[in-house]
Amino acid sequence: MVYNPITHQLFADDGSFIKTLHCPLNKQWEDLNSTITLKARLCDSCNKQIYDSALLKENELINLIKNDPHTCIKIDLNQENIYLTHQTYVEQ
Repeated sequence: MVYNPITHQLFADDGSFIKTLHCPLNKQWEDLNSTITLKARLCDSCNKQIYDSALLKENELINLIKNDPHTCIKIDLNQENIYLTHQTYVEQ
């Protein structure tokens, strides 16, 4: 996956747009409640699960977003499955 930390846009390795990441609550991962799955935590403010993209394969993340475009995603700029870019892509 490719992430632009300036625009907060996430793309698949083929360049296709996945999602723009935005959380108005600006929660920290450590402040979220644990869930049954290690891949997600629960935000007690909005009652949504936030998925850790470091623990997901690209196709799993894409399927989550297809099923619910409002799915919350956590990105760590140092995770192994994310490449950073400053290139601007066009959302499709």
